Amino acid sequence: MRKQINSHWFTLIEMIVSVTILAIIMLSIFVIYRNIIFINKKLELDRIIQQNSRNIIESLATEIREKGIDYEYYSNLTEKLDYSGSGNTILAIANSWEYCMQKQSNSCSRDCYKNNRWCFLWKLNTDIQLSDEKVQVNNLRFFISDNKSIWALDGKKEWKVTIVFDLSVTPTAWINSNMIKDSNIHVQTTISTKFYKNMN
Repeated sequence: MRKQINSHWFTLIEMIVSVTILAIIMLSIFVIYRNIIFINKKLELDRIIQQNSRNIIESLATEIREKGIDYEYYSNLTEKLDYSGSGNTILAIANSWEYCMQKQSNSCSRDCYKNNRWCFLWKLNTDIQLSDEKVQVNNLRFFISDNKSIWALDGKKEWKVTIVFDLSVTPTAWINSNMIKDSNIHVQTTISTKFYKNMN
């Protein structure tokens, strides 16, 4: 009888130890799996941010270099060229479109600088977005060179546009706030274009 009791208790201890070891192994697997999921999400967010940043810069650079700046646009009363350090909120391309940060496709929204929810970079009066719904464009500014000083001493015509903006991931159910904060980037790049004057 005593041997049976001792055998019974020994089996119970074995079960407790086995369950404990199994729980530790499962917990380790869960932690590893969670970390892998987090890394994959982080890599996906970084890819989205980088892709949108590249699309914005390449599209604007192509327009600026091929068509130039529409300085006549900035002669009106609503959108003067700003050299105070604040920059312009609209980029006007010669014989083409205006670009700005907005919520709708037909007008530039100043509200985007107060509340950037659902603000993207658009071609004005079109349905073309340079950024997609997965990201938000924040604090967009265009610093445009002075039209009066674009002629250099060697006869070369040049203007420059410095583009500054922030990109953040649009909040969704599967992205926590820490991942969004870690994925934010600040972009600043200068695009210049030159037209060479025919020298006779």
